[in-house]
Amino acid sequence: MTNGKTDPGMEAGPVKNFSNRGFSRGMIVNIVLFIGLLALYALHFSKGAEDEAASEGESVAVADVERRIDDAFNSIAYVDNEVLLEDYLLAIEMRAELESEQRRLESDIERRQRNFQADVERFQTDIQSGNISMENAQMREQELMQRQQDLFQLSDTYRERLSTREFEMNNELLDKIGDFLARYNREKGYDFILGYARGGGILYAKPVHDITSEVLEQLNSEYEGQN
Repeated sequence: MTNGKTDPGMEAGPVKNFSNRGFSRGMIVNIVLFIGLLALYALHFSKGAEDEAASEGESVAVADVERRIDDAFNSIAYVDNEVLLEDYLLAIEMRAELESEQRRLESDIERRQRNFQADVERFQTDIQSGNISMENAQMREQELMQRQQDLFQLSDTYRERLSTREFEMNNELLDKIGDFLARYNREKGYDFILGYARGGGILYAKPVHDITSEVLEQLNSEYEGQN
């Protein structure tokens, strides 16, 4: 101020006061709290949406598992082996044939045994009455012992023959049933067709999976058509 003039750059002005702009400290705090509430609100609904999506995903997964389980069970069927062997016409015919062969062989063995027993009784009578020499008695005794051994061997041979025939018949029967089920399943599309038997590997099976009646009906119909 040497010349009595005030330097424009040093000119004093009013001090700026933020309170003049209408923003008090309390309003600023309220704004901050409001923004925080908005953030919490958004976070809550975002988490809710994620939980809902996760819940829907779990429901879809459970439904998919249940569907797969249902599909798995629906792809399984079974037949009652005892019913098939009892009522399948081919099985009935084979069983009758085997029983007839068994009766024939048993009858032959019984006839031979009766003849042998009669010869033994005559030999004993000859020994007791003295109508046979010691030399002839020894020869007769050896013959009877050999015949007895032959009867034992023949009886074993007959049993083996029946056992072999039964085995062959069972294989033939299983082949027939297996061939039929393979053709039958081309239309049905089961993954498994099990054989159920009392005391077997399957201890329980729901009747809804039992296809025995249908299979038996078609097996018999096919058998009758071939004979």
